[in-house]
Amino acid sequence: MRSLVLVAIVVGIPIAALQSEGQGQATQVVNGAIVPAQRVPPSTLDIYSIDTEGGKATLFVSPTGQTLLFDTGTGGDNNRDADRITNLLRQVAIEPQLDHVIVSHYHGDHVGNAAELSKRLPIRHFYDHGGYTVEGQPNRRAAFDSYLAVRPTAHVTTPKPGSKIPITGFDFTIVANAGELVTAPVAGMPGAGVPNPLCREFVPRVQDATPENAEAIGAVIKYGNFTLLDLSDLIWNMEKELVCPNNLLGAVDVYHTSRHGTDWAGNPVMVHAVRPRVAVMNNGARKGGTSSTFQILRTSPGFLDVWPLHYSEDVTTQTNPPEQFISNLESTPGHEGHYIKLSARTDGSFTVTNERNGFTKDYPAKP
Repeated sequence: MRSLVLVAIVVGIPIAALQSEGQGQATQVVNGAIVPAQRVPPSTLDIYSIDTEGGKATLFVSPTGQTLLFDTGTGGDNNRDADRITNLLRQVAIEPQLDHVIVSHYHGDHVGNAAELSKRLPIRHFYDHGGYTVEGQPNRRAAFDSYLAVRPTAHVTTPKPGSKIPITGFDFTIVANAGELVTAPVAGMPGAGVPNPLCREFVPRVQDATPENAEAIGAVIKYGNFTLLDLSDLIWNMEKELVCPNNLLGAVDVYHTSRHGTDWAGNPVMVHAVRPRVAVMNNGARKGGTSSTFQILRTSPGFLDVWPLHYSEDVTTQTNPPEQFISNLESTPGHEGHYIKLSARTDGSFTVTNERNGFTKDYPAKP
């Protein structure tokens, strides 16, 4: 095995960079210590939907090298989700840090590893709905309390709907937070502001007793002509307010299903108005992935494919998509968790990859 060694003197400090054939990660020697060399940023906007067994953790890696983690998965279980997030970040990030972390709301499957990750990695900026929870019952607030222990010493912002997360390389616009919604069309989104004729078909739905979901942060992501909608766990009735009487969100290429693909969200008046071509579903084996959710997606105008994080055991094999689209077929405790990767280009085209089997599908830019 041959090695290439380059030695330079920079401001009096010797630095040697070396990379051996067959190794995927370059290294460099700094002050006598071998450390990873900085990676080259991706040429695409890379979005990783991490398996958190029915929780939520989505990692964005910008072409500028910055990172954004949208929710942190479920805590506990021998740090299962924290390990999955940390391991992936160390594989794909330019630097071992998180530039932006969004805690959409304080349910344990979203805020569960915020404190643990802050112990493992530098986190430059948190975003949340404020230092309160509307579910203060002892059996509901444990994950919030763990985050509250680190929040006072972190750099935290509570963004208003209509504001943007200051990440470089792409636009991340907040459309919902702390029970408030945008009231004007999202700038630059195709079709934003037009009347929505589907509003007359809206049927309100009584929500379950989990009002934290109504506080959740939701966002529209734009990278050139590529667009994505992620409303986290925003509730059914509030989704309607974003598209009625006028569709304030516009049309999107990809929809990250609301509330794990359960029947408590994913209102067809909203889903069909934004007209996604593809959906990524952060479901678990027995959480989300309902028949109704699949039907709403598949009857949306122009819809092509759904990529679930888990095979849904609550519906038939025929209702699930073909196995090559599903990143996790196993549900036994301790199974290896596989992610779904989406690589977006500025012309609006994108590629989705199933990490479990390497299956990829390209989606061309809209005409």
